Amino acid sequence: MGTTGGNTDDLVEANQLSADGAIEAAVMVTHVGGIDSIAEATKNLPSIPGGKKLTYTQFDLPLTAIDDFEELGKTDPLFKKLSESCNKHKGLWNRDAEKILFDHFGINPDEL
Repeated sequence: MGTTGGNTDDLVEANQLSADGAIEAAVMVTHVGGIDSIAEATKNLPSIPGGKKLTYTQFDLPLTAIDDFEELGKTDPLFKKLSESCNKHKGLWNRDAEKILFDHFGINPDEL
């Protein structure tokens, strides 16, 4: 959960609503990237369209719009898998897509 513009009470409420299945936080995620994309994404945030930018500190990956996965997947097997996973989940970032990334970069999430 992000805390942009919220206070602790907002975060507690958002976490509870998410845990109860009343909200789907994944609808806010529009881009995914790695640690190498954080600085540029932060500096250029106002000019990057969409919602939340989800970044992972465990690997390098350019900040990429989920909407671009399908096109990139025509030449990149990783993005093909990510596109297929997101398409199975109404175009949303999801646990399966995250597993695809972790597997691709040889990361065992249980060891994090």
